[in-house]
Amino acid sequence: MIAATQVHDPHAAIGLISLAVAATMFTLGATWGTCLDIGGAHAGVVSAAMNTAGQVGSFFSPLLVTWLLEKFGDWNAPVLAIGGLFIAGAFCWGVIDPRDRVFE
Repeated sequence: MIAATQVHDPHAAIGLISLAVAATMFTLGATWGTCLDIGGAHAGVVSAAMNTAGQVGSFFSPLLVTWLLEKFGDWNAPVLAIGGLFIAGAFCWGVIDPRDRVFE
């Protein structure tokens, strides 16, 4: 995602953004599986918490994009912010041990 801000060809930027979004979609099975692993008998609660956090992000995302566009005047700022969130999310998932149960 961040690399898309560094290319000057719009087709290359589209390809890089599409690749970044597709890469996040490939993780869906593992993320829901991790909810089952760490939630155990309470996997529904863990899944709901993850889904709720995603929906909160979906609610605030257009507001953040609009604010960044107004503040910086180009699309690089929102795309960099999204790239930063991808990196932060990858770090957060990297510290989760699916063998540790939350409730048991």
